[in-house]
Amino acid sequence: MPRPTDVLAACGQEAVRKQPLRSSGTLWPGTSRAAPTIGSLVIAAASLAACSGGGATPSTSGPSSSVAARHSNVYTFGVVGTSGKVLQLEHTTPTLVSGITGTVVQIATSNSDSYALTSAGTVFAWGVGSSGQLGDGSTIDFMSVAVKVKFPAGVRITSLANPMPYDGALVIDSRADVWGWGVNSVHELCLPGTQPLLRPTRIPLTDVSLATGAGLHSLFDSKGTVYACGSGVAGELGTGSTSNRSTPTAVIGLPNGGVKALTSSWKGSGALMDDGAYYDWGFNHTGQLGDGTTVSSSLPVLVHLRAAVVEVSQGGSSRKNGQTLAMLADGSLWAWGNGQWGQLGDGRADNSSTPVPLRLPNGARAAQVSSGGFSCYAVDTSGKLWAWGRNEFGQLGTGGSQPTQLTPVSVGVVLTQVSSTATNVAGYGG
Repeated sequence: MPRPTDVLAACGQEAVRKQPLRSSGTLWPGTSRAAPTIGSLVIAAASLAACSGGGATPSTSGPSSSVAARHSNVYTFGVVGTSGKVLQLEHTTPTLVSGITGTVVQIATSNSDSYALTSAGTVFAWGVGSSGQLGDGSTIDFMSVAVKVKFPAGVRITSLANPMPYDGALVIDSRADVWGWGVNSVHELCLPGTQPLLRPTRIPLTDVSLATGAGLHSLFDSKGTVYACGSGVAGELGTGSTSNRSTPTAVIGLPNGGVKALTSSWKGSGALMDDGAYYDWGFNHTGQLGDGTTVSSSLPVLVHLRAAVVEVSQGGSSRKNGQTLAMLADGSLWAWGNGQWGQLGDGRADNSSTPVPLRLPNGARAAQVSSGGFSCYAVDTSGKLWAWGRNEFGQLGTGGSQPTQLTPVSVGVVLTQVSSTATNVAGYGG
C-alpha cells in the first residue's frame, strides 16, 4: 500500500511531509516524527486520484489500513449542544455539510463544532460560534454552513487536533507551529488571558508533531516531549499533581521512546507509544483508565492489552460517561470505562475497569475508530460506518428512536474517517 509521501513523489511534488500520519494521528511503520503531516492514507488516496484523474483508490489490507478515499462528501449528525437554539442543528442521520471547497483530508470535532482540513491546507468550521470557535473573527450563535477559518497570510495547516478542546480548536501548520482559538478560560490553549480568542493565535511551542484537547485541557508533542496545559483537577495534565497549568508543562512518567499518537477526553488523557504500548491518566471513577481500578491518576498508567495498539480513541464529555476504544495489531477491538449506555459494544450496559473485547458484525474489520460522549464508532475496511451506545440526540446516525444500542449497528453510510466528541459527530468519504 502506498504511503502519502510515495504518492506525492509519484505526482512529482516535493516530498515535504516527512511524517506520514493515519487519520487518527498515528504514524505509518518505518516513518519518523520529524515534522507534522496533513493526515493519513487518505492523503495518498486523494493525491493518487488527483494524479490519475480521480479513478484510482489504493487497496486496503489488515486492521491498520485506512480506508481508501472516494469523495470529499462531508457529513454531520447528532447535535453540537443539548439545549437551546443549537437543537435546530440536530440531525438523526448523516447529513451533507455545504460550504466546503477542495479535497477534504481530515475531520475533527469538539463538543460544539466540527472542522475539515483540505489538501490545500485550508480549514473549514461549522457549529457554534459564540466563543469564537469558528475562527473567522465572528461570535455568531451558530453556523450550519461551513466557513473558512482565517489564518495569517502564508500559514498552511497540515493537521487537526482530534478531538478538540471544549469550545475551542487546535491545529498544526507546515512549519510545525501550533495554533489555537476559542475558549481559553483556564489557559487550555496555553495562551495568556482568559477571554475567548476569535481568530487563530500561535501557541508558544515549536516543532510540534501531535496535538489533542478535550474538556478544559490540551496536550502536545514538541521535540519528542509531551506537554499539557489547562485544568488539572482530575490529574489529566499528567504532571503528578491536580493543579492547573497556564503554560506548557511536561507530562511526567511516560517511558522512553517516541509517542505515536495523543488522545484526550473530558478530564482524561492518553499517549500511544511507538512500540504499541498505551498509557493514560486522569479521571477514573468508572474505570476509564483501564487499569483495573477506579482511582484517578495524575501520572500515566499502562493499559495491559494482548497485542500492540494500532489506534486508540478516548471518549467522554462528563463524569456520567467516559470510555476508550482501542484497535490492536491483531485486528481485534477492545473497550473499557463507562458502559452504562452500551458504549463498550459488548452487548452489556455495564462499566468495565479492564479492557473487554467487542466485534463488528459479519466479520467486518475496523480501519479507524472514534469514541464520543455516550457513543462509539468504527469505520471498517470497506468504509462502512458502525455505531453503538446512546442515541438520545441522534448521534448514532441511524435515524431510529431506539435510545440505546448495545452492539455495533450499521449507520448506512460509507466513510473514510469519523470523529465524535460529546453528542457531535462528523465524517467524510463516500
